Amino acid sequence: MANGLNSFFRELKRRKVLRTCVLYVVLCWGALQVGDILFPALGIDDELASRYLLVGAVLGFPLTFALAWFFQITPQGIVKTPSFVERRVLSNIKPINDRRSKAVSTYFRRGEDHPEFHWVLSAETGPLAGLSFGVTRPITMGRALDCDVAVVSPHVSRTHARLDIESDLLFIEDLGSSNGTVVNGKVVQGRHRLHNEDEVRFHDIIFRVEERITGNRAEHDALSMTTFIDSTRSGTEGGKGPNR
Repeated sequence: MANGLNSFFRELKRRKVLRTCVLYVVLCWGALQVGDILFPALGIDDELASRYLLVGAVLGFPLTFALAWFFQITPQGIVKTPSFVERRVLSNIKPINDRRSKAVSTYFRRGEDHPEFHWVLSAETGPLAGLSFGVTRPITMGRALDCDVAVVSPHVSRTHARLDIESDLLFIEDLGSSNGTVVNGKVVQGRHRLHNEDEVRFHDIIFRVEERITGNRAEHDALSMTTFIDSTRSGTEGGKGPNR
């Protein structure tokens, strides 16, 4: 409850709502003071006019609050205030590709050159859809601002899950989230190893895991599966030796 109120007041401050409302109250108070002087001079009922002006100021306060929440007055004119979602996305680790503005599938396209990343996490749905992140170190995922990948959704916990790499293997661990972490349709219990093409889901938020096999890794795996034949022994085993 306290965290929610603190977040709300921080957002009011960021959108300059409090400042606008204070300015509105000051302007209304000034208008009442001027009215007290002008109404008698103009032959208007001072008490009735002041009452109407006060009612109008009270009724206009919610409208002023709403306009201050969504819009700001800048040197360039009246502009819409960036939403909290856009602000939080900027706190993420830098994505390795961004296709949010393109009218294509949000699935990470293979073949894009990022050889330094062995593991790639791509967002398919939610506020990060179209972004892909290279995983090279432990990464926390959740709704909190201090997470490495901030996922703005009411169904995602503040610190929802953690990704970790150990011996070139990728693991995910749920951090006691409210709605759980699901991998390929199954709820994760404890630390869980991820594989290429795995689907990671936080309620309705879907990520896709991609493992990139580098040239050295592929060559090492090929050699480990190769059977060597000693050709120096093939001529002597099962045959006759040279004639004397």
